[in-house]
Amino acid sequence: MPHHDARLTELWAFLLMEELVRNGVTMFFAAPGSRSTPLVVAAARNGRAQVSMHVDERGTAFMALGWARMTGRPAAWITTSGTAVANGHPAVAEARLEGIPMILLTADRPPELRATSANQTIVQPGLFGRDVVWAFDMPPPSVDVPAEVVLTTVDHAVRRSAEGPVHLNCMFREPLHGAEPTTPDVPPHLQSWLGAGGPYTEVSVPGAAVPDVDALFTGALQSARRPLILLGRLPVAAPVGPIVSSMTGVPVLADVASQGRLGRKEGLPDCVTHFDAVLRDRDRWSSLAPDLVIQIGRPPVSKRWHQFMSDVRPARWIVADDSAERIDPVHAVTDRVVAPAGTCLAALATALGSTQAAPSDPSWSGMWRRLDEAATAWVHEELAHRFTEQAIVRAVLQALDPGAPLVLGSSNPVRHADTFAMADGPGVPVIVNRGASGIDGTIATAIGAAQAAGRRCTVVLGDLTLLHDLNSLLSARNVTVVVINNDGGGIFSYLPVAHVEDVFEPFFGTPHGRTFPAAAELFGMEYDRPETLPDVGLAVRRAHTATTGVLIEVRTQRGDNVAEQTRLLKDLQTHLRSQVPVPAP
Repeated sequence: MPHHDARLTELWAFLLMEELVRNGVTMFFAAPGSRSTPLVVAAARNGRAQVSMHVDERGTAFMALGWARMTGRPAAWITTSGTAVANGHPAVAEARLEGIPMILLTADRPPELRATSANQTIVQPGLFGRDVVWAFDMPPPSVDVPAEVVLTTVDHAVRRSAEGPVHLNCMFREPLHGAEPTTPDVPPHLQSWLGAGGPYTEVSVPGAAVPDVDALFTGALQSARRPLILLGRLPVAAPVGPIVSSMTGVPVLADVASQGRLGRKEGLPDCVTHFDAVLRDRDRWSSLAPDLVIQIGRPPVSKRWHQFMSDVRPARWIVADDSAERIDPVHAVTDRVVAPAGTCLAALATALGSTQAAPSDPSWSGMWRRLDEAATAWVHEELAHRFTEQAIVRAVLQALDPGAPLVLGSSNPVRHADTFAMADGPGVPVIVNRGASGIDGTIATAIGAAQAAGRRCTVVLGDLTLLHDLNSLLSARNVTVVVINNDGGGIFSYLPVAHVEDVFEPFFGTPHGRTFPAAAELFGMEYDRPETLPDVGLAVRRAHTATTGVLIEVRTQRGDNVAEQTRLLKDLQTHLRSQVPVPAP
């Protein structure tokens, strides 16, 4: 067995944490474990690092994801060896698909214990596969390996994390720490680094040539008769508000997670809030078809949008996003721009402000506007008094604390918000885990967002999503959890299998028969159960000043939700046809 000195492990862990901090990575999320002791101790003893602990590795990974979504900066996830590492994979997959920066610090057994049936030793290198943008199997601390390997590896990892999650698998031998706390002795040749205060390797990366987005957008708009703007899912920090106010004359379809819809009624005069509902009427597609689409951000929540675009296939479709990934689910994009959201939005505002860029078919843009105005008025009246899941989501959004983050669960809540949420409520940062669209770690994501924002976060989710992440309630001290409890998987009721009676309820509906007051008591949360729409709003507003976590449970019936969704969309289509007749082919 190789000789090992615990002081060397302490030194390597110190170097790793110090270099992360010097690169701006100061937030660490961890769960208790043994093999990760050197990492946790080093982070805890670094005065510029903040460590947030939780009992579950899956939860801490999603907390790191939520924190990074709010800040745009990488958080580090620390975990012990074994299956603990695998528990982070759902959050890592989401981060990879969305380009969210994360540093994965996984502790591991040394090489001599691999493939020996040693306890808690699994194959960790490559565990995340293609869901990380870069990975490195860090050797165990050794006098035969230069200590600066730690520093240069960290510098490269942080740089690559701008593209998505990176994985540093850190092998440690026992003993993992000394008997007494000590200050690591930094080798003489690293003393200059220690005193300098900056990263060991200063990386200067020439920025990729940003295309002339102003000219691209202006030229495209000048040659289009029916231009359409889509604000897809955008980062929380995207400067949508002050820029989109200049977007006039061209229909702007704003996804609920575009950061340009909730609370933006005055800022987006041509915003089509209810485009998902409008596009349910296929008979309108030909009359609403654009000849140009400029999309800023990732694909929207709306399934109808993709069906519409697959059918009408505009002559030109420009997608602009800071990710280099392909964003083209219907294989119809003609131009792909890789540039920061701020650059793209500013260029779009400039292009739209040009008199030459006004649409040459104002009757077409007027049709979009009239449809949305009619839909907005109808939804406002129809959902004002009905105690349904659609109206409940809308009531929650109307009662939010301006500027405080909102997390929407990936099943019914985000769909109801996207279809029916008005644009006249408070403006809030919106977070949705729609890269992989899993229900994993939804509460944990909200906890990370609340920590990053320094404000209470509201999360709206279903009962199965809550059960899936129930233990995160332990750390939800600055979170308001609004659970719509319809006793099972409500989203599956929209599928064709819902009509196969003998298998649907036990295998898809999966009723559990549970309510959540005892969960609130167990985790020390305030509990409320509103039974009217006004009471839903009051409960959410009361939670803004709570000093602990709040669990608001709203109970509904799954069957009623599907019937109501069908009725709403059918009646809305009838109303829109009466207000804005479908043009003759």
